[in-house]
Amino acid sequence: MIKAKTYLTIDTETCDLQGNVYDMGWTIHNKKGEIFTEFNALVLETFSDPRKMMGAFYADKLFTHYAPMLERGDIVRLPWMDIIERLRSDIMEFDVDVICAYNLAFDKRVIAQTHDMLGDGSKVLPKMVDLLDIWRFACETKLSQVAYSRIARAQDWVSDAGNIRTGAQYAYRFCSGDFGFIEDHTALSDARIETEILAECFRHIKRLPYNQIKDKYSATPWRIPNTKLVSGV
Repeated sequence: MIKAKTYLTIDTETCDLQGNVYDMGWTIHNKKGEIFTEFNALVLETFSDPRKMMGAFYADKLFTHYAPMLERGDIVRLPWMDIIERLRSDIMEFDVDVICAYNLAFDKRVIAQTHDMLGDGSKVLPKMVDLLDIWRFACETKLSQVAYSRIARAQDWVSDAGNIRTGAQYAYRFCSGDFGFIEDHTALSDARIETEILAECFRHIKRLPYNQIKDKYSATPWRIPNTKLVSGV
């Protein structure tokens, strides 16, 4: 009997584009989106450095989100290597086959850069796995539907250049039917919605774009639905 694949969907929040991850969270789940376990932690070395956190993306969430989460015990601060050890342990315990993220190229890069700064020189992952960019997968499936284009334009989910938006917030709005949804931009919360988006994408019978994060669409999956919908493909 062929083993069903196990997926790990990961998300990071960073201080800048050069690495400096300060929040990392993941879910481990099957293709239906059923979550087996999840984990979330703030990176102690980064989160405790006021100079770095002053320039953090979504820095206002330090007070609106993270302070209450810490007070309630919903999240902990851990050294980078403790987080990496937990990641490795979860991958092995649940026999993870595929690591996923929405805009995987970004998360892959900033995790590697943070590990270069704060790690011990070891590899991040304990074994070989496939990689799946949920953004690309969503753009090839759910977000290429004519229904999405109609809803996106009706709801004004359109860039200044006239392209329909394809970020995780908009993908989740379409998949869930909650058109007013606002993305939390905290790592575990984002990983949870990305898990749901991925489960919706799996409903489409289509070749999976495993390990396709370096081709011409790697940085711009948004071009896929916009090109298809304009050309009528």
